[in-house]
Amino acid sequence: MLTRPATTKEKLMRTAMDIVAGDGFAAATTAHIAERAGFAEGTLYRHFKSKDELLIAAYRQLKADVFDRVSAETGNATDPKARLAALWRDMWTVYAADMSAFIFGQRFAESALSKAEGGAAHERMIGHIRGIIEDGQKAGLVRQAPPETLVAFFFPPLVAMLKQRVQGRAWSEAEIEAAIEMAWASWTG
Repeated sequence: MLTRPATTKEKLMRTAMDIVAGDGFAAATTAHIAERAGFAEGTLYRHFKSKDELLIAAYRQLKADVFDRVSAETGNATDPKARLAALWRDMWTVYAADMSAFIFGQRFAESALSKAEGGAAHERMIGHIRGIIEDGQKAGLVRQAPPETLVAFFFPPLVAMLKQRVQGRAWSEAEIEAAIEMAWASWTG
């Protein structure tokens, strides 16, 4: 399948993500981003008003891309456990295949820029997870606790395992399945 070439704006966002993932926010100067992407610094400013605007746009695009990829697999299933498992697995697969995107997302979420972003990029994913929880509660499968509380038990094992993967830890299929089972058990136990 042929895909279209990345636009200048997309190249700049991806380059910024890769620089932040590899070397941190301090290394992501507009000059460095533009040079590494193969453009003049003025080109960056034709697309973004500032480095902060570029990094926020990159984060929002990352979250939108991940959401679009994983929600397609989990939205049509009727069984809440199967939906949780598919969502968890798909998020694992997407981020494990692009560790720079994962690292960028983590660094962004822990930065002052995340307050400027306001969480909008993350809200669609949270809404999707809440939908699974609420459907599970209606079916009597998921404990009657505030969905926000239950959402908090979805991400930590996934993030912890991905962080360990960054450090070189390989996870077996059985361990991934066990983590998915534990995520489900945290909602039902």
